[in-house]
Amino acid sequence: MDLDDRNKKVLQAVIDSYIASGSPIGSTVLVKRFDFGVSSATLRNIMADLEEMGYLTHPHTSAGRIPTDLGYRYYIDSLISVENDSEDIEEHLQQAPQLHGDDLQELMEEASRFLATLSHCAGVIVAPSESEAAYRHIEFVRLRGRQVLIIFVTSNGIVQNKLIDIDESIRQQDLNGFSAYLDEELEHRSLAEVRQQLIDKMKEEKLVFMQLMDETYRASQDVQERENEKVYIGGASQMLESPEFANVEKMRALFKAFEDKYKLLKLLDRSVSAQGIKVFIGSENPYFEMQGCSMVVGNYNAGSNVVGTLGVIGPTRMQYKQVIHVVDYTAKLLTKLLGERFQRGLDR
Repeated sequence: MDLDDRNKKVLQAVIDSYIASGSPIGSTVLVKRFDFGVSSATLRNIMADLEEMGYLTHPHTSAGRIPTDLGYRYYIDSLISVENDSEDIEEHLQQAPQLHGDDLQELMEEASRFLATLSHCAGVIVAPSESEAAYRHIEFVRLRGRQVLIIFVTSNGIVQNKLIDIDESIRQQDLNGFSAYLDEELEHRSLAEVRQQLIDKMKEEKLVFMQLMDETYRASQDVQERENEKVYIGGASQMLESPEFANVEKMRALFKAFEDKYKLLKLLDRSVSAQGIKVFIGSENPYFEMQGCSMVVGNYNAGSNVVGTLGVIGPTRMQYKQVIHVVDYTAKLLTKLLGERFQRGLDR
């Protein structure tokens, strides 16, 4: 249902004021803070109309109103402009300590804390899905003595480095040839297919190359075994600072939901195929059954492929404009870092 200009301005004023204060908003508050050019009685009538349409509600016997999930949805879709003030927000984000994790797991943990710090809510990252990864490239680098560095690169940007000792000395030229051989044999295969192919080939090849194949198999297995550590949550305790979660039962429900990472994955997976930033409000979270929570979600890439999702979970009374910028900025930053890691793995 569309609203006329005056109703839109009043609805936006109520939601902005409620986000800022956390207290139900009455007509007297609006008269003091905004110049609508109408009386307090007229504002009460407009707010009553907005309540009848489902955009506002009033808790218990309070004379003030608070937004409903429908009100927040209209606010996000039709009332706020993320572009406004974007330069100021972007400048603030660029001044924050940047991500630099060397290991993929460390980078994911750091990114979840980064989201939490900048949004003052909980940051959630779903790491690149190894189960959907395919083989992209492998490199063998001869170091001192009989040490060889294996660099295993998957199609979704995961780079696994592994240092091994081999039983006999081998020339870099031979290692390059073996790398080219594996690239040709394993190109575009899934990790499961790679492991089976390596098992089959190990039965045929001579000892030194069998050892390298064995270590390549282990590197691919190490990537696959990180599957159980896909979800990283940072700053969950920050949400307890919101008055919405002062209630013990709500607090328990909140942490129970964070513990059930499967539901988080199901919710985040919904956003993988969509472009841009998505906002799930309250009851719109079918797998994250907490009243009073919203989630702002985006995707990040490795090269041209979407490889994971990230987001912020907080009370429905969150600073949506700020949080949307935080999620978008972090997604772009993570995309840049993974792209650099991916390219380094290919260039070595």
